[in-house]
Amino acid sequence: AKIQYYLKKRVDTVHIDLLDSNGMLINSFLGYAPEYVPDPNFPRLMQGGSTLPTTAKGLNTFTWDLRYPGAAFFEKMIIWSARPQRGPLAPLGNYQVKIRVGKKQEIENFEIKIDPNLEEITSLDIQLQFDLSMQIRNATSSANQAVIQIRSIRNQLNKLMNNQELRNLNASVHEIIKKTQEIEETLYQVKNQSNQDPLNFPIKLNNRLASLRRSVENGQARPTDAAYVVFDELKKELNPLLNQLETLLSEDLSRLNDAFKARGFKPIEIQKGP
Repeated sequence: AKIQYYLKKRVDTVHIDLLDSNGMLINSFLGYAPEYVPDPNFPRLMQGGSTLPTTAKGLNTFTWDLRYPGAAFFEKMIIWSARPQRGPLAPLGNYQVKIRVGKKQEIENFEIKIDPNLEEITSLDIQLQFDLSMQIRNATSSANQAVIQIRSIRNQLNKLMNNQELRNLNASVHEIIKKTQEIEETLYQVKNQSNQDPLNFPIKLNNRLASLRRSVENGQARPTDAAYVVFDELKKELNPLLNQLETLLSEDLSRLNDAFKARGFKPIEIQKGP
């Protein structure tokens, strides 16, 4: 979707919001430059897609790739045969674009219509595809966010344990690190260091979820019955791991934090969702 807007003069920032038919925010984009230039340092697998708003005097064009935000991701994450950072394609229907410059804003409506080249595909088919894709995206985000939490906690624990005053807590710390590492290694293939490593090491749960979404989004069509079955199976693997991590944080880590505070040290912070 190409969205054009005219500025009487160059401005500092342009803010664009994409909203669904109910006025719910889909995504926000903020631009600071008069010309859009893709970041050459951006990971290759995340390049493309939407542009950023530009701030030049005259006619400006912003391009939305019609996709919702992708799944949460972490630094140096390597996923085989999928792009979880790329969100599901928006379904058919009415949308709004809100453009803000300073205190002034304008809202316009637009519609996403079905590709006339699609044969025997209905709007319901595309809606069902979107609904399942969003569910898989959310599950992938939960898996990745758990990895982010685990790594943050481990880094904080390792730094704290450099202090000699906490040596008597070593056993408790190592037990938490061990338990969280077991969860992490089930969620993500930690041996992946390059894009070729998935050829040598089996993909783990977050990669299997991301690959399932890629399969569901292969073309525009109603999801197969098998896709729903596979997703249910993956959820049955994911949910116990997330529950296990939640218990570990609310009980084991909470007790350890009490011990840190009793000795005058800052407790471990638990990173919340994105």
